[in-house]
Amino acid sequence: MKADDILTQAREVIRAEGLALLHLADQLGDSFVQTVRLVSECRGRVLISGAGTSGTIARRLAHLLSCCGTPSFYVHPADALHGSSAAIVPGDVVIALSKAGQSAELNQFVAIARQRGAKVVSWTSDAESELAKCSDIVVLIQTDASAEGEGVYPFGSSLAHAAVGDALALLSMRIRGFKLTELLQTHPSGATAKLVSKEHG
Repeated sequence: MKADDILTQAREVIRAEGLALLHLADQLGDSFVQTVRLVSECRGRVLISGAGTSGTIARRLAHLLSCCGTPSFYVHPADALHGSSAAIVPGDVVIALSKAGQSAELNQFVAIARQRGAKVVSWTSDAESELAKCSDIVVLIQTDASAEGEGVYPFGSSLAHAAVGDALALLSMRIRGFKLTELLQTHPSGATAKLVSKEHG
């Protein structure tokens, strides 16, 4: 493949993903507002789950929520079915990520979570999916096939889930009143701590 062809195709991918994120901003509605309020007011734990690529984005969200002042953990849906779901208690919030909403392990896990008194929020593209039907709140995150690798690989959709997670983390932080200076205790290493210290120390 020629250099010009490589650059042309790479730019097409990035532009398609960028458009997917722009369109996503207009999709947010009442269900997202409900999610922000539920998470920011949660006095239990926020548990994030997903399988495959969604699991990777779920791990990222759990990390960022914790850094922003909302105690959060990633729970692998398969592990949850081997005893980890026992950690769930009333007052917890479970956020389940799945583009299609058809992951059997994840759906079984959220069913157990609701039985144990947790509130379940699903992020999915299908309002009629099994995951959506067993959730308390459904945040629809839909992307065009052109933003997915070969129309199949979850490129744009995983970025969309991550972007919604970023908005959730930041808004929850602001509502909770979490101060950036608290990062100096929990995030003492790396450039982030140096930046916080310089700006707010």
